[in-house]
This record gives sequence, structure tokens and C-alpha cells, in this order.
Amino acid sequence: MIPRLVGAAIAVAALSSTLACGIVGADNTEACENIKKEVQNFTTQSVQNIDDPKALGQSYHDLADKIRSEGEKGDGDLQDATRDLGAAYDKLGDTVTNASTASNPTVPDSSEVTAAGVKFKNACD
Repeated sequence: MIPRLVGAAIAVAALSSTLACGIVGADNTEACENIKKEVQNFTTQSVQNIDDPKALGQSYHDLADKIRSEGEKGDGDLQDATRDLGAAYDKLGDTVTNASTASNPTVPDSSEVTAAGVKFKNACD
């Protein structure tokens, strides 16, 4: 039950911080739109792994890789923002994976995803 709550809480925080992107910058438009779609898809698909913390953790790592890859198509600000966002999702992936073996798992701190999501939004605006 605890891993399910952890996964759900993280997915909601991740979605809200990343989808605020305004999608304006000429060089970044396609990359920002693609990242937004990846996060939406992740949020929908992560529910399938909610009972398997290891699979859910891996899905965060996969999302991080996709975000960084798309970010490389944009300008320097977007590249920097997507590296930070990818790192934040990687950290959440590690936390979720480790929750499966923790004796007293807690809801992870999603503040890094939120901060990176704001940076990403600003790069896309």
C-alpha cells in the first residue's frame, strides 16, 4: 500500500510541475511539446506499475532519458533545464525503487522535480 501511495504522489507532483509549460520559444517549441507529451504518457502509463516499485522506478529513469534526449534539440536554456529535470526524475526513480525494500518507506520529496519543472517552464516560455 505504501509504495502505491508513494508512486501516485510522485506522479501527480511530476505532472503538475512539468505540464505548466507555455510552449512558446521558436527553437524549443517542438522539444517542449514532445516533453509535455512524454510526461502525460508517463502519468497515464505509470498507473500500470503502481504495485511494482522497481518497475515504477525504472519508468522514472526511462522518462528522464526521454526528457534529456528531447532537451538536446533545444537551446542552451532548455538543455540545462532538461538535464535538471532528468536528474530530478532519476532521483525519484531511485527513491521509488528503494521504497520496495525499505522497512519504513515515506513519501519522497518532490521539490527537486517541482523546481526543475519551473526551470523547464521558463525555458519553454
